[in-house]
Amino acid sequence: MKILLDAQLSPDIADLLVKRGYDADPVLSRPDIADNTPDEGVIESAHREQRAVVTNNIKDYRPIAAQRIAGRKGHSGLILVPANRPRNKAAAKSLADGIERIMQANPTGLADSERWI
Repeated sequence: MKILLDAQLSPDIADLLVKRGYDADPVLSRPDIADNTPDEGVIESAHREQRAVVTNNIKDYRPIAAQRIAGRKGHSGLILVPANRPRNKAAAKSLADGIERIMQANPTGLADSERWI
């Protein structure tokens, strides 16, 4: 399973996961995804690469995912971080641990589904 971390999540989370042997990319380090790329573009890029999107932007991503399923485009999954959960550098290890548990439980991916941390 591969993931793409949305812009509001620390790239340190991806660094920790990569060090553990996982394929994790932060949006902030991707030259092909501009800072102003709409969420639809992020989920499309992730889908092309078969990456689940990790985000706390639940109010925007869940409707986009539902529209993609209804339109038969699908998506490669969402890993959702509640808004009240810290997402700063200090919380990186805790978030990486939660993401890792989801990746281990779903080695073939999360096509058209979501999981919560």
